[in-house]
Amino acid sequence: MATKLKVGDLVWAKMKGFPAWPGKIIEAKADVKRPSNKKLHHFVFFFGSENYAWIPEESILLYPFNRDKFTSSSRIPKGFKEALEAIEDAYKALPASAIPAELPSIEEEIAQIFPQRSDSPKEGKKLKKDRRISQGSDSKSSKKDNDIKRNSRLQKNGTARSRSLGSVTKKDKMKNIKTTSKILKAKDSLKKSAAKVLKNKEPIKKLTPLRKYGTKRSLSTDTEQRPSTSSKPPAKKQRPLPQLNASPVRSPESSRPSQSSIFNLSESGFSHTKIRSSDGYKSPDAEFSAAIGIRPENHISKIEESMLPRPVPKAIIPTPLRIGFLGLGIMGQGMVMNLLRSGHEVTVWNRTGTKCREFIKAGALRGLAPSDVVHNCDITFTCVADSSAVRDLVFGNSGVLQGISRGKCYVEMSTVDEETMEDVAEAIMARGGVFLEAPVCGSRVPALEGQLIILTSGDRKLYDDCYSCFEAMGKKSFYLGNEVGTATRMKLIHNMILGSVVASLGEGMALAEKVGIDQEDLAEVLSLGSLSCPTINHKSQAIVNAIANNKFDPHFPLQHQQKDLRLALTLGDRAEHPLYVAATANEMFKRARRLGYGDSDIAAVVKACSV
Repeated sequence: MATKLKVGDLVWAKMKGFPAWPGKIIEAKADVKRPSNKKLHHFVFFFGSENYAWIPEESILLYPFNRDKFTSSSRIPKGFKEALEAIEDAYKALPASAIPAELPSIEEEIAQIFPQRSDSPKEGKKLKKDRRISQGSDSKSSKKDNDIKRNSRLQKNGTARSRSLGSVTKKDKMKNIKTTSKILKAKDSLKKSAAKVLKNKEPIKKLTPLRKYGTKRSLSTDTEQRPSTSSKPPAKKQRPLPQLNASPVRSPESSRPSQSSIFNLSESGFSHTKIRSSDGYKSPDAEFSAAIGIRPENHISKIEESMLPRPVPKAIIPTPLRIGFLGLGIMGQGMVMNLLRSGHEVTVWNRTGTKCREFIKAGALRGLAPSDVVHNCDITFTCVADSSAVRDLVFGNSGVLQGISRGKCYVEMSTVDEETMEDVAEAIMARGGVFLEAPVCGSRVPALEGQLIILTSGDRKLYDDCYSCFEAMGKKSFYLGNEVGTATRMKLIHNMILGSVVASLGEGMALAEKVGIDQEDLAEVLSLGSLSCPTINHKSQAIVNAIANNKFDPHFPLQHQQKDLRLALTLGDRAEHPLYVAATANEMFKRARRLGYGDSDIAAVVKACSV
């Protein structure tokens, strides 16, 4: 293919999802794979970041002809100034013969074509400036002049048309007057009726105890509270299907919130109450949730494994260290937002660049690549889906390892196998970096509310330096020792138990449906007995809700739970310890994945039990 670029050219190069960056075309490195598509690509070295990549020719501009094209950005990314200085030094070092002659500007070309033009570009700019000043100083008079000109123009050009439409305009005016009078009368009648209601309002009666959301009120309670005033026998009551997705509505028969819950852990003696009111309550995360695609009603009405009272705002003193965060998935989104709210300086990066936009609006900085984030930050956190994603992020091109130098700190929060965690730790420390593993217990809602449980092991000083970050992201953090892998083992055992419990719950709910027991009744019995706990209560309710909408909104994706069970079984094999229940639960989750529920919530394991 013919090309206008050659090795050694100074250029502006733009990668997809990133701003244009100063670079230089160099000879391709053997270990970097060339793109497979048919477009012409050049191997570009980026100044400042010291990274390189294959860039399509259509995304490259020669630097000498476009020196000032991308320098006037409103927000200058970190490292951009240094990159500009580096390419300027390289440009000045070029021999005179290698510097191409600058092309004339558009204004100069116009001046050559039309030499009789009286106004030069500078004069044109001056006239525009004077015009703006005169407009600003006398805006009222200019508006009047514009109105007069517009009216005169309409009179000249459209007299006949306005005459032909005159009768229609009068009719429309009469209709508008009649409509307005009707609206005013309706408003007056509403005001009068509202005044009568307020005047005759009865005093507020004592509220009855709150019942658990999604449960049915007993018939005896209904009869005592609302005695029948009709002589007719009551009609058979139809049980409405509970829908957590529906926005809560206040009942006209009661002055209490329509959705509330009380959970009693009778055996431990701990009482945990959570009330969700429907009258004007707005979640502090509603605005952020809408921006990232989480529906507000789901965020408020659906709860997860780590169900807690709505947390009181934390008084956190943010660390002065610069924080980086790689991965903006279901967990990463809430964690980053809590870091920003608590006043931390955060630089973010995500494989899908569009996910960074809302966080940049909220005050985050954007990294060009994982290595760029690590290079510009003191502590970098990572939270991605699985072991392969972690390895790509750390060892891949422009990965974490390329940005690590002596003193740089790296915290791995992903749930992966021990071997991957140990390989990453060894590679980081071999380059003089500091490593801490910190997997988390919890799901989407605890992440958004800053109520995760954080399990750590590794460098103790780094754990202390991360204190304010862990305080922002979680309700409790544990330091389990300096041996890498300890926290991972704890997390895998935790999730193994969680998967086994949810699989058993799904099996029981499926059996109840098979033998003719109402699943909602079973969910209520479970919530009131010794088995009552957040996981049982919420996942049983999610299964009941799925009857109505056949949808399991993912708080903890089923495929991630199955991955954790598989890793736990591998851990058991290494320790030569049998895991009978976990192995069976793993097979149930594998079947649910094959049925197409991998991206659904873990409650969808019930589908693996349905015959």
